[in-house]
Amino acid sequence: MINRARLTTQLLGHSLIDSFFRFISDGKPYPFVSVDQLLPSLGNAWIEHRHQNTVLMFLIDGTLPRPLKKHFRLRSSNRVTWRNIQRLAPDLDLSDFKASHCHLEDPGCDALLRRLLGLDYAILAQESVTGDGMILSHMHVKLERLTDTAIRELGKQLGYIDQRLFERGEDYVEALEGKFFEYFGFSANAAGRKSAAAMATQLLSAHSQRFMVFVAGQEDCRLTILDQGPLVEQYLLIQPDGSARQRFQQAAIAAGIKDLSNYALTGSSGSGSNDDAFPMLYRLRLERTAAARPGERQHRDRDLLKPWLRVKDAAVLPRLELAAPEIPFHWPELPED
Repeated sequence: MINRARLTTQLLGHSLIDSFFRFISDGKPYPFVSVDQLLPSLGNAWIEHRHQNTVLMFLIDGTLPRPLKKHFRLRSSNRVTWRNIQRLAPDLDLSDFKASHCHLEDPGCDALLRRLLGLDYAILAQESVTGDGMILSHMHVKLERLTDTAIRELGKQLGYIDQRLFERGEDYVEALEGKFFEYFGFSANAAGRKSAAAMATQLLSAHSQRFMVFVAGQEDCRLTILDQGPLVEQYLLIQPDGSARQRFQQAAIAAGIKDLSNYALTGSSGSGSNDDAFPMLYRLRLERTAAARPGERQHRDRDLLKPWLRVKDAAVLPRLELAAPEIPFHWPELPED
């Protein structure tokens, strides 16, 4: 999708970089994950960090399929128009608003999107009704679907249940619910935006149409990108130190990079000490293990205890405003299932 790279950069800036500097400016420590919390299923993200900016956005290559309109609340009252924005967010400055800013290719779209991201619920971008390009069509989009229905559908697809959700008891359903969220890159206690993102991805995947779902919450402080493909893409900020910092330096040298200043969000990172840790942007591409793929389930209970995601590849990225190569870096290598 032609808008993927630009939207990803903008949403990374909003959800991760801007949030990081909000923590710093308020004198608050940034909640970097530890290496044992790298996979989303292993983190206990119970605390909401109010300095973290949130995102929930659906990008559809085309228009929302008609059968899904019962799940996505799209009304004339939440179309992206000056009147609706004024009604839903009367404190937003709309003095420079133009209808053309809704087009993703318009120079004014970035500023409009930044304003809309602060609103609750989701933003939908899709093909305009006139067929003249992608637009921000709806804001304050609610997604309506029963969690039990979504879990049952995935459980049947992967072979964990035969027909009924509760055919194997409540404890089994509770375990399957946690794995449902892990399947989409979230912790077992996911709710709110992440629950909506998982369900939207499941619904949109059933149609032969390309799409992207962007989501960032205040618990895990990472941006997750889901689409019709087999991978889960996540971005987060890390600050490895000690031996991990040394391994990163070795990975940079192997990639032909000696000066790391392009990768440090703050401070110096040139040829300093191995213990001189600095924050940097990290990308994970996660693939689903055999336990999370369709197949015959001879040991369903055992497969529910196995990891459903593993790291396919990972890299440290340069600061968003710089054109520098990424540095492949596994922190750490994770075992095969």
